Amino acid sequence: MRHVVILAGGSGTRLWPASRRCRPKQFLPLGKRTDESLIAATARRVAGNSVWVVTAANQAPLVRAALPALAPEAIVAEPAARNTAAALGLAAVHLVHRDPDAIMGALPADQHVADEDGFARVAAEAFDLAECEDVIVTVGIVPTHPETGFGYLQVGAPLEGNARHVARFVEKPDRATAEQYLASGDYLWNGGMFFVRARRLLDDIARLMPDTAEVLDAIARALERSPEEAERVTAERYPGLPKVSIDYGVMEKTTGVVTIPGDFGWSDVGSWTALADYRPADAAGNVVQGNAVLCDAAGNVVVSDPDRAVALVGVHDLVVVQSGDAVLVVPRDRAQDVRDAVAALDAAGLERFR
Repeated sequence: MRHVVILAGGSGTRLWPASRRCRPKQFLPLGKRTDESLIAATARRVAGNSVWVVTAANQAPLVRAALPALAPEAIVAEPAARNTAAALGLAAVHLVHRDPDAIMGALPADQHVADEDGFARVAAEAFDLAECEDVIVTVGIVPTHPETGFGYLQVGAPLEGNARHVARFVEKPDRATAEQYLASGDYLWNGGMFFVRARRLLDDIARLMPDTAEVLDAIARALERSPEEAERVTAERYPGLPKVSIDYGVMEKTTGVVTIPGDFGWSDVGSWTALADYRPADAAGNVVQGNAVLCDAAGNVVVSDPDRAVALVGVHDLVVVQSGDAVLVVPRDRAQDVRDAVAALDAAGLERFR
């Protein structure tokens, strides 16, 4: 059976002050539809599959509120954040317990997709390939510009359909290298999506991350006894796992990794400027969510709560965000530096605003 595992444990500090510890990015309405959270949009795009969510234990109530139709047992709660290798291994353990032949598609909860039909076609092809072949199928995003904030996949020889072998995973490049990647046509952005048999993933973790596998095996044995026993063992053992990404822990070291190019209007919503990629702008290039008055202002991104108003006069190329009890003002070209402000809150004794 095909299962979609949505990873929803991130903090999204680059989208402060709307994204906070009490309501991270994936629970915000930052997609094209302002009445739908990113995680709700992700779940809606994969309707028809069995859907699971891996999240932090303190975010489980937010998941239940965002996805009320989701079965309680389909929410897998992490007692501590241990990055994506442990999170997906934990999900695979629960899937195999329910369905020994489970095929899992792993998707981040906090991405935006403009062409949902195009995404559905790529996801179906990826599921088909993972079901028929002993491979891990990634979705590589066709790059639109020389982005330095993403990892890349270098593609190799073609397979059946649109699939290509993955020659190597590449870390975030500098500008000149990213321009070379774009010009070559041999590189795709790593969108953090992949499809694989759950047992295959657990076998790879056992071979490449034995310490993590030992804990996952203990959780699997406990799950055979009872859900309550599995919860107890998870609470005791899981926080001791190393923090390792699935890319570094498994993908970069295993064999049989392939990719299917995806060109469906993808965005990781990695900063406030991303809203301009899929939200309409006014004649002066301003993108507004909420209530705003703009006088002699151009090229700004403005976000406010529904019961608040923001006024900009004579300013250009700023990001201005009012959310709750905090306000952010930053040049558009420094939107990625918002996390520095979040870190500075702690140093200033203002942790309550994080």
